[in-house]
Amino acid sequence: MELSLEHLCKRLEEYQPLLGFSYLVIKLHRRQHQQEQYHSRQHYLSNLLNLVYYYENQNFVQDSTVASSDGTIVFEGKKPLKGGMYNVMIGNWQSFDLLITEQKFSFEANLKDIFNTLKFFGSRENDLFYSYQQKSVKDALKISEFSKKSDSVSVNQMYGLQYESAVYKKKFIKAFEGTFASKIIKSTLTSDVPPAPKLSNGEEDPLWGNKFFVEHYFDNIDLTDDRLINTPFLYQPVKYYFDQLEFLPNDSLIVLVDKFLNKSRRTSPMRKYLVSKLANQAETSKVMGRDAVYAHLLNKYYINDPFLWDTSTVRLVKERYKYLKNLLIGSKIPNLKATDLNRKEKTLYDMKSAFTILYIYAADCEHCKNFTPKLVEFTQANKVKGIEVFAPIFGNNLETWKGFIKEFGSESFSNVIDIAGKINLYQEFDAQFTPTIYILDKNKKIIGKGNMNIEMMKEIIFH
Repeated sequence: MELSLEHLCKRLEEYQPLLGFSYLVIKLHRRQHQQEQYHSRQHYLSNLLNLVYYYENQNFVQDSTVASSDGTIVFEGKKPLKGGMYNVMIGNWQSFDLLITEQKFSFEANLKDIFNTLKFFGSRENDLFYSYQQKSVKDALKISEFSKKSDSVSVNQMYGLQYESAVYKKKFIKAFEGTFASKIIKSTLTSDVPPAPKLSNGEEDPLWGNKFFVEHYFDNIDLTDDRLINTPFLYQPVKYYFDQLEFLPNDSLIVLVDKFLNKSRRTSPMRKYLVSKLANQAETSKVMGRDAVYAHLLNKYYINDPFLWDTSTVRLVKERYKYLKNLLIGSKIPNLKATDLNRKEKTLYDMKSAFTILYIYAADCEHCKNFTPKLVEFTQANKVKGIEVFAPIFGNNLETWKGFIKEFGSESFSNVIDIAGKINLYQEFDAQFTPTIYILDKNKKIIGKGNMNIEMMKEIIFH
């Protein structure tokens, strides 16, 4: 039995007391011989159905339910669903996507061919989305068939259909401009690169392709629409774009980051998502000194744009930034005062060598145990070049400290320990991991930093 529009409306009316809730009513049916229909229906009804939302490159279950005896599925909740793309999963055997813009709508489909028989009631967005998807899939199947043939007629038909499909895509986007369905389809559209302009010497600009990429990569993605966060169409473009820019110096990258973020609305969930995304990418970047971009984001988009964040987040960011801003490459590192092996006070600024390696380590750190002998060998071999090590340890256990120095032969370092436990190396020197290494010039200006190997040290010191 098919569920009529009148029947669906009646079901929706039954839920009117839930006004303000979000729910979907679904009817799936299958036309088959009676015996086959019974087994298929039992298989379908016995499955758990999940309403899944997209976030970045992952899926998360929003709600779960089972079908009623007549094949009707109802997903309902007390809070409105966030706008975006969702997926209905029927056990492990079928799934299909939905656009959530309207909070209350229904649809029906034939179990034998859900994709091609979906019929929506009260959701123009899904009507549009599936009208496009169904035509595109049919065209793609035909193109695939033509591509398997090598005769000129088939090849010409393939190219002709590819062209028609591309034209249809652009016409659809323009005809339904402003709809979420149109924005979704447009986000998959690549921009056509125009001919390169001529330089003053009459030659085409060889960097034109790169320049166009930087300026126009997001032309087809609406960064003012927060609903795109919960789709598969935002995460990958953002990641890809900034991965391609990893080679840029900090100043240039900061300009592009600001320009990119200005495409979103200032206090929007999209701005919040993009800021946190870029901050995480800058903080975890393997490019030395990229924490300058991270510090910029903390200062401009957390501390000076507090309406995006809760007070606890802003407070924690302020604390992090207070120390981090003094630990960027090119800055003079803050002084560090601790106790040496002779129980005398020693400071980082006491070091008078041409180069000082600030080596923050922990006795129980396996990487520190492996790296310390290599650092001893390197500094001993280059002592005449004025390289010395100032080595504070995490913790204040004297016996553990002395045992480590003896076992790994680091007596040549200026070894110090915070006996009173007043120095927060993790916070004050951003020692998020061990060993944390800073390379300083004679004026204690930071010229290199991070978790580096000996070859990287050589490149920084002997460049």
